[in-house]
Amino acid sequence: MIREKISTLKNKADTQNTLAYTINKAALVTSNRCQFGTNQEFIEFLSKKFDKACKGKQENVSFHEILSFHTSDSITPEKAIEIAKELYGDTIGLNREHSFAVHTDTDELHIHFIWAPRDFNNKVYYQPNDYRVIEKKLTELEIKHNLYQVENRKALMPDLETQPRKSKKEQALEQRGVKTIKQQFKEDIAVALEKGITTTGFFAHLHNSGYQIIPNGKTAYTISKDGSTFKASQLNVSYASLVKQLNEQHDFADLLEHYKNKEKPKEAEAFIATARKVDFLTKSKYQTTLVKHFSPILGDDKVEYFYKKSSNIKAFDYYKDPSKVSFNDLSNQSIRAGLQRLTQDIKEPGALHCSGPEHAKKRMWLEFKMMNLEAKGFTLSGYEPSPADLKELEQRKADYAAIDKKWKKSPEAPEAPIQPVPVIPEPTPPEEPEPPQNVPQPQPEPPKRRRRNMYCP
Repeated sequence: MIREKISTLKNKADTQNTLAYTINKAALVTSNRCQFGTNQEFIEFLSKKFDKACKGKQENVSFHEILSFHTSDSITPEKAIEIAKELYGDTIGLNREHSFAVHTDTDELHIHFIWAPRDFNNKVYYQPNDYRVIEKKLTELEIKHNLYQVENRKALMPDLETQPRKSKKEQALEQRGVKTIKQQFKEDIAVALEKGITTTGFFAHLHNSGYQIIPNGKTAYTISKDGSTFKASQLNVSYASLVKQLNEQHDFADLLEHYKNKEKPKEAEAFIATARKVDFLTKSKYQTTLVKHFSPILGDDKVEYFYKKSSNIKAFDYYKDPSKVSFNDLSNQSIRAGLQRLTQDIKEPGALHCSGPEHAKKRMWLEFKMMNLEAKGFTLSGYEPSPADLKELEQRKADYAAIDKKWKKSPEAPEAPIQPVPVIPEPTPPEEPEPPQNVPQPQPEPPKRRRRNMYCP
């Protein structure tokens, strides 16, 4: 079994949306509350209970995680719920608002578990490194219920290095076959690890390949190139990881200090230019990538564009004379925004020219093609695509077309009505018998008027 933390839900709306997703697709649902009415009514009722349990300065309304079983495990939804209750009852504790939803829509049967951090005793859950306790319990349950036994657990193997989780954006790009900047970093680092017998040789190879080593302490550092920067831990080359793979020729702290004072390798400017006349800084009528995600800062001879969400990260510079966009960041979003800035100001569509390192020119050419600027009368010179580049372009276009088709709803196909999910009922107290109808009941006295107290419920 694998336990994976999915998200921290900060408000009632997020909790309700997550409950809706998990319950509406479930084969079986159980909770500390009895279900009533339709799924939607039960979801709204549960979300209110979760929100009510959040008190004081508590920021998190609920947590969402998944417990997955192996494909070889022959297990029913009812048995999976039983095991999940045993796991979380002995670790996190079920004396709190919670919901289990079993999903069977994938090869691996899995359970969505949503729970409130504050229990019914008004105590907030706090267990640092709780994966150690939970993974130990997972191993016990696998043996007890004759399930597939996972061996590569950090609780069982303390030296096992934790792999950083990929972002949703990285996962989406990889699914479309697009090589991310982070992936390119990792490939170059793998070559440096193979050729560098020592940490000194490793850093020397990276520096000669155009990478900059930026110290953040005695053993912490980041790696930068072409405006993109990643922590060493994000690339799996932290100090703890390096000393396991390479020998140390020089003291690591001295080595980082050496690269701190070392001259930054010169990087070829990556830009797209035009000889056409431009109307400098015309306003767009549409909500383009440039408008939605970037903020301009006017300078004497150029306009600097920064990411709105990361105001310290510059994407590109836009010059009026000569008219060009010079890129600091070579992400797809940055290149697209730069092309929008340049082509938006050109009076008459015409020739564009790209310049810079080969990998940068390839990215600019790919984005130019994906934006279909040729249909608007633009051309791009400066890069000759290889057969592999043309194949990658066609694959990317096909993937985007498939995604668009998937998300577009067909008006002819009505939505199927949501069916109620089978629920394991909780015991309820017996109802009190109604009094006989013919026996006269004592009439209550009219309430006395009293001064209203604002602290009374």
